[in-house]
Amino acid sequence: MRFVVITLAALCFISAAAYWALSSRDYVFRFSESELRNHLDARLPYEGRHLYIFDVALDNPRIDLVDGADRVAGGVDVVVATSFAGRELSFSGAADMSGGVRYDPEQRAFFLKDPIVEKLRLGGVPDAYANKANEAISVALREFYRTRPLYVLEPDTAAKSAAHLFLKDVAVKDEQLVVTLGLKQTPAEIAE
Repeated sequence: MRFVVITLAALCFISAAAYWALSSRDYVFRFSESELRNHLDARLPYEGRHLYIFDVALDNPRIDLVDGADRVAGGVDVVVATSFAGRELSFSGAADMSGGVRYDPEQRAFFLKDPIVEKLRLGGVPDAYANKANEAISVALREFYRTRPLYVLEPDTAAKSAAHLFLKDVAVKDEQLVVTLGLKQTPAEIAE
């Protein structure tokens, strides 16, 4: 009986020490523009029907990491197709957007959070369809970035495969996305 009590006490001590060691440590990951672009490029092209009449295709991602920012800027090439007065119409252009970063611990993946279309260039769209075409592209961009990660961590180390890491900080430094994850949440993170 004494042996069982000592063994259980030792296991509890080892578990507490391991948790303390891991929880007091942050993990910093750095991603270059090309790493993020290549990861997104593997998930494109995206095609979907939006607002019932617009077929939207997204391809050729661009990433622009601006030093000092806490958002990721970038863009994609856009093609919008629809039927108008019995004719098939297709318009191409580009969309520039930006968004914050969120981390999904179950998928070990970083997603663009709250993407905003900063600029949309789509030529030749009839005035009657311009606002709805822009809205369809915005919906397509939000759907794409909601379901497709910017980057997925490989489960090759204990730090990367830990299921309960929380996003602590996001910054762009030296044209790299610098993301800090940790086991402990700050009071501000808990409030979100």
